[in-house]
Amino acid sequence: MNVTFKQLSVFVSIARYGTMTQAAEALFMTKGAVSQALAELENQLGVRLFDRQRARLHINHEGRKLLPVADELLARLSGIEQLFGDSVSEMRLQVGCTRTIGSYVLPDMLQAFDRENGCLPGVVIGNSQEIGNMIHRFDIDMALVEGVVSDPYLVCEPWGEDEMVIVAGRHHPLARKKSVTFGKLSRERWLLREPGSSSRAFFDNQLALYLDNPCVSLSLNASDAILSCVYNNLGLTFISSRMLEQPLYAGHFVTLDPGKRFLRRFTMCYHRDKYISPTLGKWLQFCRTWCIT
Repeated sequence: MNVTFKQLSVFVSIARYGTMTQAAEALFMTKGAVSQALAELENQLGVRLFDRQRARLHINHEGRKLLPVADELLARLSGIEQLFGDSVSEMRLQVGCTRTIGSYVLPDMLQAFDRENGCLPGVVIGNSQEIGNMIHRFDIDMALVEGVVSDPYLVCEPWGEDEMVIVAGRHHPLARKKSVTFGKLSRERWLLREPGSSSRAFFDNQLALYLDNPCVSLSLNASDAILSCVYNNLGLTFISSRMLEQPLYAGHFVTLDPGKRFLRRFTMCYHRDKYISPTLGKWLQFCRTWCIT
């Protein structure tokens, strides 16, 4: 058996993108060369690694067994290249973040990490469901997410705390109230993040329990768009208090007090079969020492 790094790279790329065309573009190869490399790998292993369905390839059970091993071997190869390479500025690491962390926590982290190490990881920002899928596909090396994660395939560590608050535009009738009841909040329209996001899950599993059949008028995947709608008095929202600390939003919104605080956890996680390369280990240690307040 003579499995090559080229074959493994093709395999991982197809697992990531789901089509030979996209994998070829990412690897700067022709589609024919990608198809040939995959065929050679499958012939050597004596198994099919993907189920073919029209133009897409879906990784199967055999492919999922190979994926963490291939990911580790490619990471080790990358480590050798970095060890003896001329450039010290390139960091081959992909970090996933949910939107609140990616927008309001990560920038300060990246500044500090760059100052200490002179390099930056690649960053992917998405909702909790998207980030979780990317971890399972080994598209990213680790993730910083909002909320508690219960997934037997992931290694998870508590990573800080965040407060979610009820927000109204400054001209909203409730904005003048020192406190509001859950009964009054139940009669308002809600503008929330999309299903699949941790912010929406936290609303559904926490605040919604105190409301009587809340009316969700809009579900959007952009917090800025939600706040713009709130500013125009289209309804209330439930967001991280970190958003309102931004100078752009100062004076335009009011936090409503229902007499109860809603706190959620931030979590650091990675796949249990993920190879902890020196580069990933350095980033994980940096995250552990980063103070989240």
